[in-house]
Amino acid sequence: MKAYIFVLALLIIAGCKEPTEKLRIQPSKTKPQKEAGLLDPDSADSLYLTDKDIMEIQAKNQLSKKEALMKIPDDRTILKAVVESKKLHKETDDYLLDYTYPYLNETVDPKYKTFNAFMTESYLNVERTVNEILEDKELLCDTLSIKRYRDKRIIDFKLHANDRNLVSILLYKENYYSGMLHSTYMFDCLNYNVDKEEFIYFDDFFIAGAEKKVFDIINQTIYDQIHSGEMFYDCWEISDTDFKAYKNNFVINDNAIEFYFDDCIICPSYTGQYSVVIPLIEIMHLIERYQQPLLLASR
Repeated sequence: MKAYIFVLALLIIAGCKEPTEKLRIQPSKTKPQKEAGLLDPDSADSLYLTDKDIMEIQAKNQLSKKEALMKIPDDRTILKAVVESKKLHKETDDYLLDYTYPYLNETVDPKYKTFNAFMTESYLNVERTVNEILEDKELLCDTLSIKRYRDKRIIDFKLHANDRNLVSILLYKENYYSGMLHSTYMFDCLNYNVDKEEFIYFDDFFIAGAEKKVFDIINQTIYDQIHSGEMFYDCWEISDTDFKAYKNNFVINDNAIEFYFDDCIICPSYTGQYSVVIPLIEIMHLIERYQQPLLLASR
């Protein structure tokens, strides 16, 4: 029985942690590194956790992760005449979908139709969503070979109002899969220029050839935050492959640009850390719009 409980405790700690040899930032040689997490596997106390103890720890951790996302600053009230919160709710015996998503008021400006059409096609297609859930389950960490709950996907959003008519939106997806120890999180970021009726991506926002420099800044930020204690020691540098996959996943506010990554990309699931914040002043030299005045001044 003790061995069984010990294995469960290790599962909580391990989460979806990357192997140590893969892209892990090495700790200082002068300061011993202690495994970050909810429990210390070397502690005698971890051998005597009951199933109830483990469930309580997981529930508390899941709540703190969700609360942290809900506390992200949001400009929805500022743009309430333009941005509406709409709902989609669908239940079957196998799954539940509960979406809160942004809708731009087309009576204010017909140009918003492009954005709403994209949302409908990309997120409100129920058949596609169900297929995505089935595909995602094959890539999960922390799976157990038991059937406990219906699969669920819950979507909500945060919105940032920017100058130059740029609307920056974070969509966060909370996924509950049958056989999982806890829910997982996925993120999509949308930046939409309402004047030009187009979405803004990495190559639109940053100057040509900025990929390698932004990649290095993100990894340096992760390294610095781990060693300052702002990020768990169990987090790691992002790989070049993952950067290419997530480089368009950023939101912009007046002071910073924030890159978002799904569970298990930069940190184990239990940490509740998904993003890297870079102050605009540190990356301004790579942003396209800040170079335009300099080009005009040089002529």
